[in-house]
Amino acid sequence: MSKREVNYPHTVSFRLTDELWFRVEQEVAETDLTAHEWCRLAVLERLNRDHGLSKSERILFEQFARGQYLITQGFQLLAEDNLTVEEWKKFRAIANETIPEIAERALAIHVKRNALALP
Repeated sequence: MSKREVNYPHTVSFRLTDELWFRVEQEVAETDLTAHEWCRLAVLERLNRDHGLSKSERILFEQFARGQYLITQGFQLLAEDNLTVEEWKKFRAIANETIPEIAERALAIHVKRNALALP
């Protein structure tokens, strides 16, 4: 199977200090990408406002976040001895109706944790 030809008519270039170039090289060293490929992906990730997730990745992430929400709520209901069929149906309905919001909260928590971990 051959690679699909994609037309990229525009070029973006920019200059970096030695310090920034070294940081890019450090990031690239852990991948099989060139520095130029890595920078292109970084720009595309920034343009994709869903935290760098493709549409199919976003769908999967939303389902994982929904599952995490249901597990958390289910264990809380069990711990408080409040788990009933009606209560569980209510939480499932909430999870189904608010999948994007649940995913956004999970991503926001992730971003916040990563920001706190930076030196």
